[in-house]
Amino acid sequence: MTYTRITKIIALTLIALVACSGVADAKHKKKHKKKTKPVAAAVQAPVLRSWVSSAIVTVLSTGAFPGVTADTIAPDDALDGTALTAFVSAAFPKGAKKVRQIPAGQPVTMGDVDAAFVSAAGLDATAVRAEQLITAAGYVARPGVGYEIVARLMRLRTNLDQPDDIKEHAWYEQASRGDAIWTAAQVLQWGGWEKQGAIDTVELLATLPATSGPQHDAVQRAFDFIGMPYIWGGTSEKPQILFGYNTAGGFDCSGFVWRVLALDPTSPATVSKALGGRTTYEMAGTTPVAQRLTAAQMQPGDVMLFGSGGINAKSGSIGHTGMTISPQLFIQSSGQGIALARWDTGYYKDNFAFGKHVLG
Repeated sequence: MTYTRITKIIALTLIALVACSGVADAKHKKKHKKKTKPVAAAVQAPVLRSWVSSAIVTVLSTGAFPGVTADTIAPDDALDGTALTAFVSAAFPKGAKKVRQIPAGQPVTMGDVDAAFVSAAGLDATAVRAEQLITAAGYVARPGVGYEIVARLMRLRTNLDQPDDIKEHAWYEQASRGDAIWTAAQVLQWGGWEKQGAIDTVELLATLPATSGPQHDAVQRAFDFIGMPYIWGGTSEKPQILFGYNTAGGFDCSGFVWRVLALDPTSPATVSKALGGRTTYEMAGTTPVAQRLTAAQMQPGDVMLFGSGGINAKSGSIGHTGMTISPQLFIQSSGQGIALARWDTGYYKDNFAFGKHVLG
């Protein structure tokens, strides 16, 4: 994690202070001017935007909700089974492959939302396959983790801005209507590659290397956290107070690596020192070039550092981190929350700088 967002906050605060100072000075000067009759001015109420505003427009444009408007769709309300079914149907106007039914009165979790849309897309078998392959590799696949893997590979989640972090939900928490609206809008805007991409990535779980000891334990923890949200500054699966905001449990990219490899009570005592610090900048900056790993040298449980400059990169050019689980796959905290991703192709292959071994 870098300090860019903190710098922006400080800058915005200074701008606000200067602006307030200017207003106060102007009011002081007005006291010495001749009073004039006030002129009535039209006052327009501010437009309140929700994190899901653009998704609401997309979903309502389908015509699936006659009489419902952006003012009445209630994105912050708790989601129920009836509404979930309606949003799934809107996302698949040609017919969902399967429509999951949630019993009346039963809470609808984020996991239920993800599973409903994965099923509607016809990828139940892929979600089940993910759990089977994780189990075959010697790990424990918690029930439903396959659906979380597939949903996030199809980019059905999003990272909210920091002030809205309290609205983020883990897979086991009550979902909001906004969560389902966002997901429906994503499906409506799919480019056509999403399902096959998820299928192909899940199949790579069949090549997970055998692990043991701390290495095995770290990969297991990473799988366990899939489905948690991205929270800027987060290092815990429990609710947190970060930068003055109440937030949900979750992790940013380096916070996830720090939690999985260093903070767990079962982690070797040497790991925190080997990592070199909590932030991506510190992890990169404390890794001498001679100790940096190439892509071919990476093993499960190794730290991955992404940025420009390759193996000789300066720490300031490293902007993202995750943890490898195979030569093709890693687990990270990003815009999809804690998720499985490929690093043998595309953006992550092109931007992999070097790795770091910390488990001994």
